[in-house]
Amino acid sequence: MRILRSSLFYIIFYTGTFLYYSFFSPVKFFTTKFTIFLGRFWSKCTIYLSRWILGINFRVKGVSNIPKNKPFLLVSNHQSAWETFFFSYYFNCPVFILKKELKRIPIFSLYFKKIGFIFIDRDKKTHSLRHVIKSISNQKRLGKKIFVIFPEGTRVEPNENKEINLGFFAIHKVLNLPILPLRHNSG
Repeated sequence: MRILRSSLFYIIFYTGTFLYYSFFSPVKFFTTKFTIFLGRFWSKCTIYLSRWILGINFRVKGVSNIPKNKPFLLVSNHQSAWETFFFSYYFNCPVFILKKELKRIPIFSLYFKKIGFIFIDRDKKTHSLRHVIKSISNQKRLGKKIFVIFPEGTRVEPNENKEINLGFFAIHKVLNLPILPLRHNSG
């Protein structure tokens, strides 16, 4: 039954994603506000599809710890693609700090650029850190408030330990951004 549900989810998800983003492929001509709406809608659909077909639920604890109306750095573990959909759905237009390899994904890369996502080269840590600090500073001036970073640098299985990159702490110190640590199990 699990394989059947997973197969059904992937068929609907990939078909829907292909059709959705094919229809909205001229994203570079859209306003940023409309592009954000498209992304949040797609993320919301994915979260509900996950719940409906796969039975994946979520519960949010500690809502009172989320900074209100001021920029902050959301520092989270990374286990699957699910949390990226969830963060896009739950938070208002977060800016993700992503590996540069994601620039190669057709249509999505246009969306990522339009929203202001920040790409880094994980092999050039010092250069990437400077780039992230400068980019976040620019995004803050544009009114962006939530910056998502996965300090493990890659997906990590539940209960697996991986060294955490401390670049997020340098970002916090230089830009005086509060840190919202977030731990989840989406694996």
